Amino acid sequence: MKGESCFQEISAGAISGSMPHCIAIVVNVGDCNVTPLLKQTYSQRNYTVYVAETSAAKLPQVLERCREIGVPAIVNCTAGLPQFDSIFPKGEPYSAAVVSPGSYGEHSKEGKDIISYILNDPCATNASCIGFQGYYFSPCKTSLLRSRYFEQMRLGALREDITLVEPLLRDTAYTFIDLNAVRHSDYPCTSNPYPNGLYAEEICQMARYIGFGLGLKGVFIHGFPQQGEDGASLCNRLVSEFIWHLCEAISSNIAEYPALNPDNECFIRKIISLGENGEEIVFINSSTTDRWWMEILSPEHKTPIYVPCSMNDYKAACCGEVPLRWLFFYQKLTIL
Repeated sequence: MKGESCFQEISAGAISGSMPHCIAIVVNVGDCNVTPLLKQTYSQRNYTVYVAETSAAKLPQVLERCREIGVPAIVNCTAGLPQFDSIFPKGEPYSAAVVSPGSYGEHSKEGKDIISYILNDPCATNASCIGFQGYYFSPCKTSLLRSRYFEQMRLGALREDITLVEPLLRDTAYTFIDLNAVRHSDYPCTSNPYPNGLYAEEICQMARYIGFGLGLKGVFIHGFPQQGEDGASLCNRLVSEFIWHLCEAISSNIAEYPALNPDNECFIRKIISLGENGEEIVFINSSTTDRWWMEILSPEHKTPIYVPCSMNDYKAACCGEVPLRWLFFYQKLTIL
């Protein structure tokens, strides 16, 4: 709807599969001042995002309804994250990513923070921690992440090349955004401010990578300013821009899966041989979206596994180096 905002308010009870052009649902849990700012934004694309209000107690039913109709939920958790076991479908495997400034302290076997919960949960098959500052991340949690072959990307690595975030987020179903990960000068109302952190532009670029994900089911945003707090309007404006970039990416996303249709002409196979007796690494490049995958074979799997990667991995193989990402996932597939 050109000339009109793509964000429209709706009752949570009215969420259904008969909402035309709906590509996502924004769910506000508690008092949230982002909705008026969202309605000030525009898009040149023809899509609708519905905005609903609910309580923490009713959130699980809203999330389940979103899953049933196949629409991702963008949840503004103004009072903090809800009970973790109410977020994920019970007993089903899932993948998750956490964008945070650190590890939230030492590991908790009770799962008192989202990173500990994911580390303790056997249903978590893939996970990544992104944008953290190394001196705020517990070595114990780092060791546990590595033992489960979950991934990490520090703030410095992200800043050096933010495009490397995309492969980590491509197959992620649930992403948790801690607004404390944004540096205080760009987000001045955080409850636990950090002088260093993501730039406002970086968190919005990351929103696009999240939206381009191929299995996105939910994004949970927390760390909102208190009502009346100095600078709250600026912080809410950044959240609204994050959501806008996320929805723009969802609306323009192209779903493509080399595992389901490897013979599709848009998938270009590039085979790199590493030395005379070296390993052959097969890369898949989409001519439509320029996404990259690595094809990995392991004794435990009868069919190839396609691992998201970047052009940098392909370039490394062309230079005779085994990409670290290939080694990481080969070990994961053969050891776990």
